[in-house]
Amino acid sequence: MELGSRRSYTTMPSKLRSSLLPRLLLVSLLLLIFYSTILRRPITSNLASPPPCDFFSGRWVYNPETSKPMYDETCPFHRNAWNCLRNKRENMGVINSWRWVPNGCGLSRIDPTRFLGLMRNKNVGFVGDSLNENFLVSFLCILRVADPSAVKWKKKKAWRGAYFRKFNVTVAYHRAVLLAKYQSQPIPSAEANQDGIKGIYRVDVDVPADEWINVSSFYDVLIFNSGHWWGYDKFPQETPLVFYRKGKPIDPPLDILQGFKVVLQHMVSYIQQEVPAKTLKFWRLQSPRHFYGGDWNQNGSCLLDKPLDKNQERRSEQRSKKD
Repeated sequence: MELGSRRSYTTMPSKLRSSLLPRLLLVSLLLLIFYSTILRRPITSNLASPPPCDFFSGRWVYNPETSKPMYDETCPFHRNAWNCLRNKRENMGVINSWRWVPNGCGLSRIDPTRFLGLMRNKNVGFVGDSLNENFLVSFLCILRVADPSAVKWKKKKAWRGAYFRKFNVTVAYHRAVLLAKYQSQPIPSAEANQDGIKGIYRVDVDVPADEWINVSSFYDVLIFNSGHWWGYDKFPQETPLVFYRKGKPIDPPLDILQGFKVVLQHMVSYIQQEVPAKTLKFWRLQSPRHFYGGDWNQNGSCLLDKPLDKNQERRSEQRSKKD
């Protein structure tokens, strides 16, 4: 009896523990989930956070107090024909007085020293047509303010560029106006057809241009663009673009705008698959045409000293679509 009582006394706590343990674990788990949920909640404030800045929404503002550019005509990275300062273009003070001001936020002037410091030991590449080249030339001259020891750099098939020694930074441009590979194929005069076609430009929509196909791994940042070469002013009816895929002509044939769309699809796919994931990639949009007195190949010139207004931009877009 005593043994039995003692046995009963000693076995009851173990049964009690075995029944309570799962319940305690369940309660602890629920409390853990509850408090972790509370801790993960963002701390709210009465002050509303400002909306993100949209740098593409804004207006041009004339401010003659900031008309002086960061560099002068001695910058060695300019093309001579493009060096408006050296060529004494009129109204340069007026042109340099325009500033882009985003709606609802500020846009400070570029700090070349800070930029090169952030990009130390890295490389920036531009790939595309003359819009990218125009930007690059001005960009190199601005960055040179922070490193006057910068030298020209044209390795790896670069069209032009610069190496900034103090920061070990390379910024270069690779000319690839269609992004895809294209080449001229003249037709012998004896075989010329009645349509007056003198030859074609073969465009391989799925093959990047030689100028950049093997250089993407060198760059930490790549900026692509294309657009203004996709028009009949560049490739008229007597020397049209003919599009190929996998080495064979695309059938039915594509017109120039259809070909542009297909090339972009293939180039974007190539960039996503082949360009290293570490590389920061941008696509630069077109700027409106702004020739005065005719197009670029019709004795047109750029005599404007102020931004295009909305109506002029609309006419420029319509002319681009017509081309």
